[in-house]
Amino acid sequence: MAVAVVDGLTFNGSWVALALIALILAAVNAFVKPVVKILSFPVILLTLGLFLFVINAAMLWLTIRISEAADLGLASTGFKATLFGAVIISLVTWALDGLTDRD
Repeated sequence: MAVAVVDGLTFNGSWVALALIALILAAVNAFVKPVVKILSFPVILLTLGLFLFVINAAMLWLTIRISEAADLGLASTGFKATLFGAVIISLVTWALDGLTDRD
């Protein structure tokens, strides 16, 4: 979704590569993101949570770098495209979480 909306994010690969990229993003979010959030907790408080967008962009950037190293076909032209892509991913995740919440 983010690749279709954000200029500067490109994907040229198969659906298997896309599934691998999703697994990489999930692993980065499961293992790296909590550590980064703990270390940057004062900055997150100072910015009233807006720094979380930068953290999300950093996690997407890391995913893109791993994807490029594995030649999976995901690329970005720079930080601006990565930040906007992270915002789109965050919004879609938030919306899907709201639709599937069964409390």
